[in-house]
Amino acid sequence: MKFTLLLVAGCLLAQDPTEIMKRAMGRDERNLAILDTYMYERNTNQKLFDKDGKLKEDIQEVHEVFRIDGTEIERLLMKKGKALSAKEEASEQKRVDKEIARIKSESPRERAKRRGETDKDKREEIEARREVLEAFNFAMVGEKEIDGRKCWGIRGDPKPGFVGKGRRAEQMRKVKGVVWIDHDSYELTRLEMDTHDTISFGWFLFRLQPGAKIRLDQALINNEVWLPKEIDVRADARLLGKMLRVGIEIRYDKFRKFTSDSKLVLGEQ
Repeated sequence: MKFTLLLVAGCLLAQDPTEIMKRAMGRDERNLAILDTYMYERNTNQKLFDKDGKLKEDIQEVHEVFRIDGTEIERLLMKKGKALSAKEEASEQKRVDKEIARIKSESPRERAKRRGETDKDKREEIEARREVLEAFNFAMVGEKEIDGRKCWGIRGDPKPGFVGKGRRAEQMRKVKGVVWIDHDSYELTRLEMDTHDTISFGWFLFRLQPGAKIRLDQALINNEVWLPKEIDVRADARLLGKMLRVGIEIRYDKFRKFTSDSKLVLGEQ
C-alpha cells in the first residue's frame, strides 16, 4: 500500500505544470552549455509585404555558425539566395580566419575582457530561463505527439505585477502561449507564442506588433543535446517608421561537433 501511494504521488507530481517547467528549464540550461561544442548552419528567409499584401523584399541568407573560446563566429555561405562568388568566398574566409587568429593571439588581459563579456551574455541567458518560472502562471492543456514523441502541453500566461531583473523580463511580460515538453526527457520540443504588446525580435530591426505569432521547434541532436530546428514568425511589424507584414523562417541544420582546434573551420562546406 505504501509503495502504491508513493507511486500515485509521483504521478501526480509529474503532472504538475510548474514542476515540469522547472525540470525543462534545467535541461535547457544544460543544452545551452553543450551548444558551444557544435557548429551548424543557419538558413534565414525573410519576407516583407506591404499593407496590401504585395511582396516587397525576399532575403535568404545562410551562415555557418561556431564558437571559438565562447565567442560566436559566423561565416556567410549564401546571400540573396545565391552562393558566394569565388572572390566573395575568399574575402569572407579571410575575415573569419582573421577573427580566429585575433582570438587565439589575445593577451591574458584581452582574453579576460572578452570572456567577461561572453560569460555575461551566457549568465543573462541562464537567468532568463530561470525567470520564466517566476514570470508565468502555468496550466496543463493536454498532450499530443510531435515528431513521434509524446509531449505535455503547458500554457503560460504572464503573472500580473511581474517585474523581473533580467534583460528578457520586459519581453516575458508581453507574450503568452503554449510550450510542449517531451514526456521522456523533459526537453522543450515546441514553443508557440502570441504577443499582446509591441516587442523587438532577435537581431532584426523589427518592432513586432500585438498579435504576432512565433513558433520554435527543437530536435534531439546526436542523442546528446536538444537544439533549435526551426523558428517561424508571422507578424505585422514596424520598420523605419513603416508598417509591414513580416514572415521570417529560420532553419538550423548540419549540426556537427566542433572544437577550436578542429580542421572543419576553415573552409569546409
